[in-house]
Amino acid sequence: MAAWLAAAAVALTHGLLAVFVVVGAPLAARRRRMMPWYLAVVLPIAAINIPRLPCPLTMWEKDLWRLAQQTPYRGGFISHYFVEPFYAPGLDASGETVLVVIVTAWCLGWLAYAAAARLRARSAARSTMAAT
Repeated sequence: MAAWLAAAAVALTHGLLAVFVVVGAPLAARRRRMMPWYLAVVLPIAAINIPRLPCPLTMWEKDLWRLAQQTPYRGGFISHYFVEPFYAPGLDASGETVLVVIVTAWCLGWLAYAAAARLRARSAARSTMAAT
């Protein structure tokens, strides 16, 4: 029972992190206080996913399912929990690559927006100070 609860907890945490990567990008871009938290989550995820390394949370969850005497799912976490409920075959390797590229572009776009907004604010503050 404990291994089952642990596996479910890892899966839930993993899912929340995946959602936060996507939903948190525009939130962090608009709320400066949230940016360090967002970067603390997204940078390790990017370091794992961009070079296509195996996700430690997925491996940990599957090991816990085995300890709970359950057959772990095949493939990746995102494919299993987010794609297969809507598209039964799930993602193949090329589909996973496309998804990583899309999410990376999404996150980088919002981070660029945040950086540009901060530069504009600093520039406006400097020109206001220079005018006085």
